[in-house]
Amino acid sequence: MERRAGSFRFWAATAILVSVAVLSVAGTVMCRTNLSSEELEGYYREKEARLVKDTRAYLNRSGFDNSGVMLTRVVDGSGSRMYTVTVHHRDIDRMEEADREALAEELAAFAFEDGRSTFNYKFLFTD
Repeated sequence: MERRAGSFRFWAATAILVSVAVLSVAGTVMCRTNLSSEELEGYYREKEARLVKDTRAYLNRSGFDNSGVMLTRVVDGSGSRMYTVTVHHRDIDRMEEADREALAEELAAFAFEDGRSTFNYKFLFTD
């Protein structure tokens, strides 16, 4: 009897935790879909500004002081966004291709999570 009561409490607690998790995810999705276009634009503007700021800070810490960082985006009719982060620094120009690819992977860690957005990283070269 005691084992059965413990099992019931376990399953009840599990069901409550799963319900909370499902409602949290659904609430987050619903929150973004209920935003006006101005609010949604403000939301993305803040995320984009943070991405550029964090990218510049990381590059400065990595020895690429005063790097040029430019973020461009294309938004299609469904609201999906494609971002391109373009970075320019003389020392990055001189790096081996494999090292630049590794740097691009490190920079990708600063991309904000959004299921409808993709991020690409490019390096601008001088002649």
